[in-house]
Amino acid sequence: MSKQNRWSRIIDLCQEQETVTIDELVKLLEASPATIRRDLQEMEDLRMLTRFHGGARLSRTSYNEPAMLIKSELNAHEKRQIGYFAAKMIKDNQMVFIDAGSTTFEMLDFINARNITVVTPGVPHITMLGRKNINTIVLGGKLHWPTEAITGRTAIKQMEDLYFDVSFVGTNGIHEQVGFTTSNELEAETKSLAIQHSRNPYIIADHTKFNQLCPVPFAKLSDAIILADSIGDFPQDRIRYRTVTGASNC
Repeated sequence: MSKQNRWSRIIDLCQEQETVTIDELVKLLEASPATIRRDLQEMEDLRMLTRFHGGARLSRTSYNEPAMLIKSELNAHEKRQIGYFAAKMIKDNQMVFIDAGSTTFEMLDFINARNITVVTPGVPHITMLGRKNINTIVLGGKLHWPTEAITGRTAIKQMEDLYFDVSFVGTNGIHEQVGFTTSNELEAETKSLAIQHSRNPYIIADHTKFNQLCPVPFAKLSDAIILADSIGDFPQDRIRYRTVTGASNC
């Protein structure tokens, strides 16, 4: 089992039962005690959890995904600014990936490019794209309610056969050591493929996503350009980014 998968399972277990023991993890993950101890040490160093003698518990940081309805109300103005700039990057006749999420949803109002095809896992996005008469491919699979995103092996298999001129991918966290992270393993695979299969991949994120960490990494900081309202105190030399403060008409 890969480190990514082990870490994801450790976080899931901590959420389910508050604490986990090394003995439990050794048996469940079929890994050696030394590997588990090393995982827990690294996760504690990244402030993902807190170790105690013989086990670990989640740190105060929450990895529960807020509902889409709640997220859409948070930093609404900044998200609309980012959405405006992102939409203007779409050119006529392009194949475009637009991820699920509240910030990507803000893009849709501002898309004016003609003869484009949009691929999306975002359920709320579908109606808006339809109203604008945009040719839309909806990924198939299982609905993940908190993010209102379609996930699963069917969606991933579709993504393996799709390639994009430009992609706009959401993230839950941007971390200096770990990269771009999210809270759902299947969504992470979709995001990863969207970046890998795109000529021009963008991460769109408001300032609150910087210096945040979720359990599932899906890309390195060098894999995409970040569109954000501000990067705060995040090290500028670690990322490629464009800030969008001061957007008009939004």
